[in-house]
Amino acid sequence: MLGFGIRLKNWREILGQLPRLLTGGVKSFIGHIPVGNTGGADVPPLRPMEIPEDLQLILALHGRRKHGSPTE
Repeated sequence: MLGFGIRLKNWREILGQLPRLLTGGVKSFIGHIPVGNTGGADVPPLRPMEIPEDLQLILALHGRRKHGSPTE
């Protein structure tokens, strides 16, 4: 998301990503990353968000292929 903010020259996004980068490593190390969080500066870092149904399907299919299971 930081790279996205830089490409768009969006200072709000760039500045909003700095605290996320500082704390994100620790949170991911201890497994405290909320499911579905988009990672944007306009979203609190610890807020879980619902994953849309179409994306859930894509993630499920990718996971099956990755582990060698047949897809349906």
